[in-house]
Amino acid sequence: MSNDIRSPALVSARADADPRWWVAPLAGTLSAPLPAIVASGAENAFAERPFLLTGGLVLAYALILPSWFLARTPARRRRRKELAMAGCVAATAFPALISTLGWTAFLVMLFTGHVDG
Repeated sequence: MSNDIRSPALVSARADADPRWWVAPLAGTLSAPLPAIVASGAENAFAERPFLLTGGLVLAYALILPSWFLARTPARRRRRKELAMAGCVAATAFPALISTLGWTAFLVMLFTGHVDG
């Protein structure tokens, strides 16, 4: 039958590997701590709230980790770059996001009378 045989074009398209697939995941892995440290330093979190730095790094690496395991083809190059960039953005935004949520919860509790102050 003609359906049993694959055409050579489809076989070669699947076998085409991206030789530099590792650049985006490695760049994200190595550069994620820098924005996390800078953002945590801006919040003075090193002594008072170290969970902001740790949480930012854990979230960043949770986003970057899948980029190491994606198919190593040129079609997935954009997704690997997006995941690495999302990890760095998450590492930057996490301390500010958590601080904003904490202050918002405190102010809501204060204005509704749930905090004795």
